[in-house]
Amino acid sequence: MTGAGHAWIAAHPYLAPIARFQAIVAEVAAEAPLAPLASPRWDAYAADRADGVPLLRSAAAGVDLAPAAGVLADVAERVSAARPPGRVAPACGELGGALREGARARRALAWVVAHDPAPLPDAPHPGLVRLLAWAVLRPLLASALAGERRREGAGWDRGFCPTCGALPALAQLLPRNGSRERRLACGCCGTRWEFQRIACPFCGAADARRLGILEVEGGGPVRIDWCGDCEAYVKTYTGEGDEELFLADWPTLHLDLAARRRGLVRAGASLYDLPEEQARSEP
Repeated sequence: MTGAGHAWIAAHPYLAPIARFQAIVAEVAAEAPLAPLASPRWDAYAADRADGVPLLRSAAAGVDLAPAAGVLADVAERVSAARPPGRVAPACGELGGALREGARARRALAWVVAHDPAPLPDAPHPGLVRLLAWAVLRPLLASALAGERRREGAGWDRGFCPTCGALPALAQLLPRNGSRERRLACGCCGTRWEFQRIACPFCGAADARRLGILEVEGGGPVRIDWCGDCEAYVKTYTGEGDEELFLADWPTLHLDLAARRRGLVRAGASLYDLPEEQARSEP
């Protein structure tokens, strides 16, 4: 974790357990024995992309994530063995045992990548499945798409991720040529892409009078941009240089709680569940 990350946790000590868990997951996922992914077939994918099909949902792109299913059980069990705080360790152990069956692990991975809203079949702890699967997939995709991020995100003007199709959990405002460029950020695969400055990514509303900003005490350089039409919001990092921290979603979960208390909807895909009782009790 960077110096900024340590300072942020010190100022928000209730995030320390999840920071510890995230560090364990990242370390275990980085050591997963997986061969690199082949680069997508960009030329073959061009037509699907023009039609708004995300990369991972295009058969033409030829991105094969299936081998990742084979390491999910091991990743879950190794996270459990590292003894993360709270009740996560036994849950990871149980999940690891369930995913030892190859067919079950493949179905779980397919469910994760499809962002399927239906319940996960025949595997416990769907939230952990989602988090651990994307922890494994993120570095694989980053390596496979290295040098192609410009091509992948350029010209994509839609409000969902060009790589995996998830709705954005976060955004960033960057100073560019005297104005502010807006990028959306996927909370699942980590892709970032340019999007119009004044518009709701969820419903498309573009009337500035219907788009609001909520500044939360303790939010640092992150605010809540919300839409009066659909009542959804996106957390927006207004700084530059600490993207690894402030576009990671979990360091600003307290902003999600503040937004929920105000009746706003977290429409963006997140890897973190927020129980209703927690929304009433956390700072």
